[in-house]
Amino acid sequence: MSIARHLLRLAAAIVAVAALCGAAARADVLPVTVSLPGPGSTVSLPLELAISLGYDRAEGIAIRPRYILGGGTPLRDLQSGLANFTIHGMPAAMLNRLQEEHYVTLMPIDDQPQYVLMVRRGLKGRIKSPRDLAGYTIGIHANSLTNRTTSHQLTEQLLQSSGVGRDKVRYVAEGTEWASVSSAFRSGAVDAGMTDEPFATRLAAEGLAYPIFKTTARAEQRRLAGEGFLRVALHGLRDHIEADPAAAERMVRVLQKVLRWIATHTPEQIVDQLALGGEMRKVMLTVLRGNPRQYSRDGRFSTAQLRETEIFFHASNPENAAAQRLTIDSMVFDRWAGRKP
Repeated sequence: MSIARHLLRLAAAIVAVAALCGAAARADVLPVTVSLPGPGSTVSLPLELAISLGYDRAEGIAIRPRYILGGGTPLRDLQSGLANFTIHGMPAAMLNRLQEEHYVTLMPIDDQPQYVLMVRRGLKGRIKSPRDLAGYTIGIHANSLTNRTTSHQLTEQLLQSSGVGRDKVRYVAEGTEWASVSSAFRSGAVDAGMTDEPFATRLAAEGLAYPIFKTTARAEQRRLAGEGFLRVALHGLRDHIEADPAAAERMVRVLQKVLRWIATHTPEQIVDQLALGGEMRKVMLTVLRGNPRQYSRDGRFSTAQLRETEIFFHASNPENAAAQRLTIDSMVFDRWAGRKP
């Protein structure tokens, strides 16, 4: 079965489970919509696991994933009421905070950021490191360049630190779905791109691209300011949360519980629980085995990680005066997640 077809089946199954929960739930069960990338991504995996394991029902909520294409969609979904919460990159959320004063972060989901700078196969031998990318076209994992995603901020900071200024490359949006990303590399529409998982692993497996930088490689982390930044987190609007704190408290409990489950189970058990098969199973196993520090083990805020994230954000937005003034503590809502050093 193709990965695209498997993802469609996975999305349909998750939505069906969520709908069934809503139909069979007690009258006091809270319906909760979460806006996030997916399905079948490393970003959506914890939420999909939580639904599969029934953790939302155990906490008296019925979670419905709303899969989105990134960019400014998380903020619009929260403001319009299409979603109660959103899950996406923390540096991107910090830019959202500049537009919406009520935008807050409820808990971390990731531990170590997982990004891979991939280069299309036709350039092998010519491009060996980020400094070689001057004059080339760089794909951004987004559907628009209007809103600077986490991967966009990371790409610009990395290239700048490698001596490649913003004016030395051409940025294009390569999309956020496998079909658009793989097509961009296959056709030569992009020469390189900061790629999310499991896309990076799949691009390499299919011979479409090769890696020249990984955020998980110790030797390469020194290129970045704030290399240990928080990538994926749970976000919401403070005024909505204060008006209905029960939903937020239960969401945090659900996600912390599933993060503990992930930390105590093998990659094989994780993909089995999600009923992944075929190529999708193989790719996700490779990603999970290679990145044991992908997810937080307890879902508590780390003071050290928050400091790293603030350093990363300021370094990635040097010409944005409002971004320079923003402190990460101003948007951390840790009432239920808690903190650690």
